[in-house]
Amino acid sequence: MPQLAERRHLSGKNINKTKGNKRMPITTTFRPTFLSLMWMLVLVQVSAQGYEKTAWGNQPLKWKLNETGAHWIALHTYGQFWSRILENNPGSLLSDQPQNNTFDISVRRFRLGVQAQLTDKLFVYSQVGINNLNYLSPRGTATDLLDAYAEYGFSKEISIGAGKTAWTGLSRYSAPNTSKLMTYDLLLLALPTADETNDLIRKLSLYGKGKLGNLDYRMVFSKPFSPTNSPDFDGELEENKAKFTDKSTGNIYSGYLKWEFLEKETNKIPFADGTYLGAKKIFNLGLGAEFQNNALASLQNGETGFHDLRLLAADIFLDLPLQADNGNVLTVYAAYFNYDFGPNYIRNTGVNNPIVDSSPGQVSFNGSGNAFPVVGTGDSFHTQLGYLFPYLDEAGKRGRLQPYISMQYSNFDILKDPMAYYDIGVNWYLKEHLSKFSINIRNRPIFEDTLQGVVLDDRKWSAILQYIIRLE
Repeated sequence: MPQLAERRHLSGKNINKTKGNKRMPITTTFRPTFLSLMWMLVLVQVSAQGYEKTAWGNQPLKWKLNETGAHWIALHTYGQFWSRILENNPGSLLSDQPQNNTFDISVRRFRLGVQAQLTDKLFVYSQVGINNLNYLSPRGTATDLLDAYAEYGFSKEISIGAGKTAWTGLSRYSAPNTSKLMTYDLLLLALPTADETNDLIRKLSLYGKGKLGNLDYRMVFSKPFSPTNSPDFDGELEENKAKFTDKSTGNIYSGYLKWEFLEKETNKIPFADGTYLGAKKIFNLGLGAEFQNNALASLQNGETGFHDLRLLAADIFLDLPLQADNGNVLTVYAAYFNYDFGPNYIRNTGVNNPIVDSSPGQVSFNGSGNAFPVVGTGDSFHTQLGYLFPYLDEAGKRGRLQPYISMQYSNFDILKDPMAYYDIGVNWYLKEHLSKFSINIRNRPIFEDTLQGVVLDDRKWSAILQYIIRLE
């Protein structure tokens, strides 16, 4: 079964330098000297820039390129750090020893980016970073080139861009702003082909986007990365069970339409925020799709059969201050996903997985560590609900609290029982999205492959303490 237990994006095992594992050619790496040069730029003394100060009370990392400030260059960086304890899936092993529980500390993400408005029409964006640096990672982890694209804006109605980019269709959180989410981490259901036909959700794409009145749209044409470069690629086909195939020559077509009833969100970059903390009144309805011809294959009565990738999504997002200046904000997200990968496709996901080995005779259908089935052929529902309270003190020095809940309910074709998991958490915003603590508790299902089919057998817990710090 496809499982993400060893992906850079979702697991702790960085495959860039793993012994016996070749460097993946789809990702460009940079040595520490590059990051050192970038940090030197950040530390350069600059004069007053004339831009609004950040929540830290400091001048932003943004420099004027002309007298009016309409042309500029800006830097941003953030780190996301996890400390967690979790109940491992049955059969999980570490150094050939059973591991029922794991405690670890990790760097979930680090990012350093540069963006610039070079002319009135030309915008460029680039970003480097790493994911999932934990105790299993090799020393000297390389830095990946995540984004590198240029965009020409003809008007607010139409801009055209190209490069390696996260511009994509399907749903709001198919390109999430991971440092500004309400939940503690991204929605994996909205990233159905992560590291199969893309690289950390990015693709080599040509896109068009813009705003037509209340309609915000994006249309994207992408050349998929070859699935053979995925560490999960398995070229041996199975009867009536779809897998991504290296025989596909189809391109990816995706789009997302969003109707903005209240205030408009920026579409300067592809990434969507999880909450504006009361700074905006947002109510949106979205509809998206993604298609790739002959993306997957299986054996049908012993003969190779190909299957198109057909993904549909509809979602609603509300982020609304309840009364003027009282600081209370209600945030709601709800989405429906209809995925067709072909017969019985399923994908087990282990986010930043602290365990990657398992005992063949004891391992569950989920696989090792914290993996469980999140994406597959079938129907899924997801919802998030959060409530932001006012500042804890009049001066605002103690920050704000935001409890939230989220859940996913899926009927995947290969599973006899529904798949459901839920998260309960609290965010503590010290400096809005620039400095935030989160505590999250997750309950996930454990499935077993039996003579009666793949059935629900048990449930496991995990708890995460997270800190995010961002400079921009």
